[in-house]
Order: sequence, then structure tokens, then C-alpha cells
Amino acid sequence: MSLRDKLIVDTSDMPNYVILPIGTENFTIEFFYRERFDNLYFSLYDSDDNPLVTGEKIVYGVPLWDINDANLPSERIVPLDETGAESTVSIDNFQTSVFLYYDDLAPEIEDPSSAKVDENDSDNSDLLDDDSGSSLIEDEPSDDDNEYALPSDWGDEQ
Repeated sequence: MSLRDKLIVDTSDMPNYVILPIGTENFTIEFFYRERFDNLYFSLYDSDDNPLVTGEKIVYGVPLWDINDANLPSERIVPLDETGAESTVSIDNFQTSVFLYYDDLAPEIEDPSSAKVDENDSDNSDLLDDDSGSSLIEDEPSDDDNEYALPSDWGDEQ
């Protein structure tokens, strides 16, 4: 079961259109696939079929539209894999492990520091804890000597 609501798209027949009802208006999203680069794209239309966004690439973790425009839907939709196994969007993983999720998590789920403290989980370290004291998710950063990280003395003046 996913934490967020998701938008289901039939990928068996592309291009595909999905009606997106938001408030009193129905938007149409057209999804299409470009085999040459293994990329998925979308176009967004208002209720009168006027184009609002055309030919945008679907990028993992990036909202489908993230611009301030009163004509666009107020809902944010983000391609994600809630298990964390995927980091890209392709025809092979789209709608199998990577889904289009509504960005509608409750604040206590998005920010664990605002959640109620569970007395069985004294450090409240993760949201998927089974309250037995063990966790399936590593909460602390690992010491893996990331070659792209800044050196620890980067900000020090010499």
C-alpha cells in the first residue's frame, strides 16, 4: 500500500490520455513514449483542450509542472518509487515500480519531527519501524567516503 494517492496510466497503448479532475475543472494529460531515447513525455490540456504544457519529459522526482501559473492544476504530481529502488523513469518501470503520485502527504509524514512520539519507539527514528526496536531503513548517513562530498574543512579559512 502506498503512502500517497497515485495517478494510474495504461502504458500498453501509447499515446494515452488521462482525465485529471481537479476542483470543478477537468484537465487532460497525454502521455507518449519516445523509443529512441527510452523517455516518457506528457502534454497537459485544459478542459477546452487548450495546451498548457506540451512535450515535457517525465523526470524522476520532479513534479510534472512546477511553475506558478493560474491556468495549471493546483495539484502537484511527482513520478516516484516509494520503495526507493528506482531513480529514473523508463518504459520498463513506469507504472510497475515508478508511479505518478499526488504530492499530498500529511505534514507529520513528510516531516517526522512534527509527528506524535510513539512511546514504543523511543528515538522515533523512522516511519516504517515495526516497534520492535529494529529498523529496515538506515536513518543515519553512512561513512562511505563519498568522492563528490565537500571536504570536512571546506569552509575553514586558512
